Amino acid sequence: MTVLWCSISAHGFGHAAQLTPILNEFGRVIDDLHVVLRTQVPVDFFQRHLQVSWELQAVKQDVGCIQRGPLDIDVVATWEAHTKFHTDWEHKVEEEALAIRSAKASLVISNISPLAIAGASQAKCPVVGIASLSWDQVLEPYMQANSSNHRSILETIRNSYSLADSLFRLYPGIEMPAFSSKVDVGPPVSLKKVKTHNLRKCLGVGEHEIIVLIAFGGVPLNRLPFDQMATMEGFQFLVSDLPPSASYARVHHVEHLTAPFGEISQEADIIMTKPGYGTVIAAVQDEIALVYVRRWNFIDEQGLVDYIHRHGRGMELSRDDFESGNWEETLRAALSEKGPAEPPPSSGTSAIVQQLKSYFQS
Repeated sequence: MTVLWCSISAHGFGHAAQLTPILNEFGRVIDDLHVVLRTQVPVDFFQRHLQVSWELQAVKQDVGCIQRGPLDIDVVATWEAHTKFHTDWEHKVEEEALAIRSAKASLVISNISPLAIAGASQAKCPVVGIASLSWDQVLEPYMQANSSNHRSILETIRNSYSLADSLFRLYPGIEMPAFSSKVDVGPPVSLKKVKTHNLRKCLGVGEHEIIVLIAFGGVPLNRLPFDQMATMEGFQFLVSDLPPSASYARVHHVEHLTAPFGEISQEADIIMTKPGYGTVIAAVQDEIALVYVRRWNFIDEQGLVDYIHRHGRGMELSRDDFESGNWEETLRAALSEKGPAEPPPSSGTSAIVQQLKSYFQS
C-alpha cells in the first residue's frame, strides 16, 4: 500500500476542493494508493468527491480565520484562536511527526497547514505545499505592529513553511515568500462527470425560470432577504443550510435535491457567491455566470475577481444591495455579459501529479 498523507485546512471547503482533483489523479496513476486525510473538513465532502481509497483523521491542522458568516472576519477572535493553537507548538509538531511516521507515508501534502509541514520535516518525510494562499500572508494585514505575540505567531508559521521541499502555487495565487522553492501551475480542475439528474425536472420548473445557486462556501450565511427574493418573478433560488422546516417562496433546499452538488452548480444559470477559489474556478470552467459579493479584506480576493473578468462572466453585487435584496438588476446583467476575454488556463492537476509521482517510486 502506498500512503499519501494529506493535511487540509478546514477554513471553508476551498482547500479541500483544490486537492480532490489532484488526489483523484494520483489514484489513476498509483494503483495501490491510500490517502490519509488529516483534516476537520466534514466527511461527507470527501464521500461526494474522492474516488480513491482514503481514511479521515479529524485532527485540527490550522486555524485560518474565525468568521462571522462568510463575509466578515472576527480579527480579535482569529488572533485568540491562533494564540491557543500555537501554545505548546513543539509538542503538537512531535505528535504530528509521530502520526506521519506511524502511517509510513511516502509524501505529505499540505494545503496549507504549517503544522503538517513542520511535522513532516521532523519525521524526515518529503513534504510539499499545494495552495493558492498561505496563512502568514492572510494574517499579516491584521497584525498589530506592537504585538510581540502576533509577530511570534507569524514567525512560527513562516519558519514552518520554509521547511517544505517545494510549493506548488495554484493560479491565481498570491505571493508566498516563506516557501524557499516554488512551482507555478494552473488551477486544479475536476473532470466533468456525466449528468445523472435534470435539475429543472427535480425542481419542477420550466426553461423560462432562471436558477440561482447561492453558494458562499463552507461558512453558512447568517441570513438572506427571503421576502425580497419571493418577489423576483422568473427566478428560483437554491440555498444550503436552511432550517429543515423552513419554507420560502421561490427558495429550494439544496439538501432536498438528490443531484450531487457538482451537477447542481453546473446546471445553475447563475451562482451567487463571495470570490472564493473553489467556486470561482469551477464556475469559470463550467461557463456559469457569477454574481459576487466582495469582502474587501481578504488577500486573495482581487486576484480571483480579476480571474472572473478575464476568463469568465461575472458582476459585482454591493454588500448593501446583497443584504437588502436588491438583486434582480445585477442578476439579469450577469446573464447578458459577453463571453470571456481569454479562455481559462489549462488545469495544473496532471502537471502536479507528474512532478510528484517520483516520491512514490521505490
